[in-house]
Amino acid sequence: MEFAIGFAVGAVLGAAIALIAAVLRGRAARGETAAALQQMREAFAVLAGEALDANAERLSRQAAATLDGRKALIDQAVRAVHERLEQVRGMLGRIEADRKQDFGRLSNSVRGLTVTAERLHEILASTQRRGAWGERMAEDVLRLAGLQEHVNYAKQSAADAESGRPDFTFFLPHGLKVNLDVKFPLERYKAYLDAESDEARRRELGALTQAVRGHVRTVAGRGYIDPTVPTVPYVIVFLPSEQVFSLALSSDPDLIDEALASRVVLAGPMTLYAMLSVVRQAAEHANITATAHEIVELLSEFTRQWARYNEAVDKLGERIDAAERQFRAVRETRTNMLQRPLDRIDQLRSTRGLEDDPS
Repeated sequence: MEFAIGFAVGAVLGAAIALIAAVLRGRAARGETAAALQQMREAFAVLAGEALDANAERLSRQAAATLDGRKALIDQAVRAVHERLEQVRGMLGRIEADRKQDFGRLSNSVRGLTVTAERLHEILASTQRRGAWGERMAEDVLRLAGLQEHVNYAKQSAADAESGRPDFTFFLPHGLKVNLDVKFPLERYKAYLDAESDEARRRELGALTQAVRGHVRTVAGRGYIDPTVPTVPYVIVFLPSEQVFSLALSSDPDLIDEALASRVVLAGPMTLYAMLSVVRQAAEHANITATAHEIVELLSEFTRQWARYNEAVDKLGERIDAAERQFRAVRETRTNMLQRPLDRIDQLRSTRGLEDDPS
């Protein structure tokens, strides 16, 4: 195709040159000129057609190559998107599996929490169990404060639970004691939590505060303050819930002052912990002070006994010295006095011939 195009171009150029030469020389006839023009037109027509065919074929090949390249790029992009979709699908599958597993755990936890709440509600529905739970909370606070039963405090026995005795009695320095009673207005607190409106919640909060005030009056009239024991002039009322304690005080800030006027000290878990920490430190300080006094008294007694010991030793030394002097006198003077008669006897025997016959 390219050879044909070149040939046509050559023929056209040859005819054009011939035509130009004929015109220039003036020898060309009109018929020859027309024939040459017709030949040029045909050659241009052939050349244009072949050129168009060549361009069309080249463009077709280029378009095919371009389409193939674009198709390859599109296929590559489609494969990448497909792989990405597969990754996303796998990730979604794992997320869904984890979600089902977490949902199962959450369901089990919710069921367990529901069962626990129901059991707790059943346990706290009984007055005795509620009191035991409050005492257990108090014991936890006592352990955190470092107090030991029978050393720093005494707890009432089960037989004394209905005798009107305090739940706990703490031992203070100088033989003093302080009593503690546990009170938990659970029903009023539960009603406050279950209230469905602000008005009902305010009403139940007032009832909760009145319940605490009623516990204060009850404890104040039980004779837990007894100078003959002796006890300190106050008794502690323990509310085993920081929420109840805070709600009661926020509802009625004068509640503490009213309780103190009745010689009752209200305490939540944190307040009780602070009180008992002070009590323990005071008891330890008192024990250290008492031990120091005992040590000082023992040292004083030791000093007195040491003086007496030295006095007795001195007297014994004097007696030993006197005995030594007497011993020397007996050993020297008396021995000499006894030896003199013996020496005189030996002398007499020697001078008078009274010596023993050796035969």
